[in-house]
Amino acid sequence: MEKALITGITGQDGSYLAELLLSKGYEVHGVIRRSSSFKTGRIDHVYQDPHEDGARLILHYGDLADAVQMVKLLYELQPDDYVMATNETHSVREFCQETFARLGLDWEQYVVHDSRYERPSEVDLLIGNPAKAHRQLGWEPKVRFKELVKIMVDADLKLAEHEARVKSL
Repeated sequence: MEKALITGITGQDGSYLAELLLSKGYEVHGVIRRSSSFKTGRIDHVYQDPHEDGARLILHYGDLADAVQMVKLLYELQPDDYVMATNETHSVREFCQETFARLGLDWEQYVVHDSRYERPSEVDLLIGNPAKAHRQLGWEPKVRFKELVKIMVDADLKLAEHEARVKSL
């Protein structure tokens, strides 16, 4: 079976290309970036759980800014599952503190805790262990928590500024 790798698979062009290649019998691998505006609406109609028999659309989280990792992913001979994580854990409180500090605001003036929205405790600690990815691929996380928050806040600010400019036209 022919295989294809599509970066930007959730965008307009990437989603059309994925649909076309799937219709031609390809196995399609799509690279999606984790972000605050993650959307899969354009590919939801062709997506199938990768654990089901016959699934031919497989999504991978990645960032093209990490070219070394992407090349290693492309040349990996044996498919396998890897956890790409920092081996750190952070609370929603820490995320709010860091986010609002980036904006020069006190998060406690804007955020209200409502215990009705707490997730039932399934496990005591959720943390990704990237040891296998490090051992087999030489992968190391390049973006840590504070930098990730900065990237997310800056991207949202840029989008908000753009939307405000468009609205004022």
